[in-house]
Amino acid sequence: MPGPHGKAFTCDHVVHDDGSVEFACSRDVSAWPWAALHPHHPGAIQALSYWVSVECAAALGTWDPDKWSALTWTRWECGDFDIGAYASGTYRRTTIDGKESFSIDFADAEGRHICRLDGRGVVFRTRDFESWRKGDKAAAPQISSDDFDYADAPLLGLFGDERPFLGPLDNGTAEGLLDIANSMPPHHPWLDGSGDHVNSAHLAEVARQLVSLTRGGQPFHVTSAEMAFRHYVELGSPFTIERVGEGDGEVAIRVRQAGQECTNIRYALADA
Repeated sequence: MPGPHGKAFTCDHVVHDDGSVEFACSRDVSAWPWAALHPHHPGAIQALSYWVSVECAAALGTWDPDKWSALTWTRWECGDFDIGAYASGTYRRTTIDGKESFSIDFADAEGRHICRLDGRGVVFRTRDFESWRKGDKAAAPQISSDDFDYADAPLLGLFGDERPFLGPLDNGTAEGLLDIANSMPPHHPWLDGSGDHVNSAHLAEVARQLVSLTRGGQPFHVTSAEMAFRHYVELGSPFTIERVGEGDGEVAIRVRQAGQECTNIRYALADA
């Protein structure tokens, strides 16, 4: 998304000669409600990845606030489950599979490793992003979340005021729908986003809900993940999410909408 931000998740940036950036993390869960989740929650990891990568790029002077950008790939590997909240981290520009990327290591207040996150994206430097998006938005059929048949909250592994995003499971496949009324503040307790499309944190939560459905609501942890974003998922338009493979504690997931393959996700799982 373009434009300056009115708040920041990171502070106290220290830019080193090698281009790495050390930072501290906000402890204000009223401003960052996803920070109150367990630090290994997929939605929390994807939410903070945006803010940390943008804010550290700004500290390096490499972020252009007037250009739209999009995450195209990310992966993360979690450390021990018994850790505290995000307190600090180090951001680095890296090369992964021959492509310019970024890597972030996070730690809690006691210095214990939380996770390592890698990612890469694209900046729309010449394309008129908003005009380009109009065609896809107009082509996607619109429906309200008020008119969608969602699965029961316990099967989706939901707590408190968390909102369902998926319908009942049918042979490993479910239909889903996110719109402003169920996936953005103040309607959702911790998710946020651009409001232009379904963001990566939403998709991480959608995949977590599908895994919960396939396990009949039995609890689990996501220990590592990889996500590839190929096409935007539109808000207010139904999509399909399905398992496309699993084995050795892993599950592969695909999200499709309006005939397009949009997102591929791999989660490694452990019993809770």
